Amino acid sequence: MIRHAAAILLVVTIPAAAAPAVPPGRYALAAQTVMPHLEAMRNSVDHRERCIADGALERLFPVLEHPALRGCTLAYPKPEARGTRYVLSCASARVASGDLLLVDEGRALIGDLAVKMGGKNMTFTQHVRAERRGACDAAVAP
Repeated sequence: MIRHAAAILLVVTIPAAAAPAVPPGRYALAAQTVMPHLEAMRNSVDHRERCIADGALERLFPVLEHPALRGCTLAYPKPEARGTRYVLSCASARVASGDLLLVDEGRALIGDLAVKMGGKNMTFTQHVRAERRGACDAAVAP
């Protein structure tokens, strides 16, 4: 009986493979970056299409392509009532810190990435709406 209990315990403790953070496909992105005291940026929305083949959540946020944030990733997913929260993880805490709340609304992913640049009193938020438009094709770069 002890062997059976150990086998059951082993099965219970093996985590299921996690689904990719972003289902593969072609996404239409609308990204708005908001910085305190810069009212003009509130009306600026960047529109682009992006193919996501590898589930990389970072590809939904254009600001993470900036050289100052290169190498930062969104890690440590934690489910919450409204969605999933991720930690902005950079090679050095002196680069930046922050978090993301990602909400899956079915056909669209809504994300609010809050960032504090390390060593500076500079904060900003990037709000992204990513609507899945189907499979990737040659017209949209990965």
